[in-house]
Order: sequence, then C-alpha cells, then structure tokens
Amino acid sequence: MDEITPELRGKFLHFHEVYEFTREKLQEEGASGFVVAAKVWEAAQREIPLTADELKIYKMHVALQSVNGGELFAIGNSEEA
Repeated sequence: MDEITPELRGKFLHFHEVYEFTREKLQEEGASGFVVAAKVWEAAQREIPLTADELKIYKMHVALQSVNGGELFAIGNSEEA
C-alpha cells in the first residue's frame, strides 16, 4: 500500500495521539513495561477502534517510519522512497 487516504490518515493520527498520551501517562505513574505495552493499545482501540486490516496497516506504517524516518502516515510520499 503506497498511500493511505486522508480519512484513514486522520484516524491513524488520532489513534497514535491516544496511544502516546496513554504511554506517557502510564510511564509517569511508574507502570511496568508490561502494563504500559498492554494498556496503550487498549486505550487507543477504545477511543479509535481500528479493524484488523487497519491495525495491520497502522503497524506497517509505524514500522516503516521508524526504519526510514520521515512523516508518520504521510500521504502520497511514494516518490520520496
């Protein structure tokens, strides 16, 4: 999948914001790594439910961004690769 739609990008960005907010909050509270790992996904899925296919695409884009850098969930960036 070279591109994601603007609607899906918005959904992913909101999901990511909830994920990061929850992660930071739990870490500040001193939660263990196991608790943080489980609770961030639960909180994000509760706020912005993703289908199984959307979750696969989300994880793929996060993984690609962490390896390649660049804008997370960029639209139409296949020419830059």
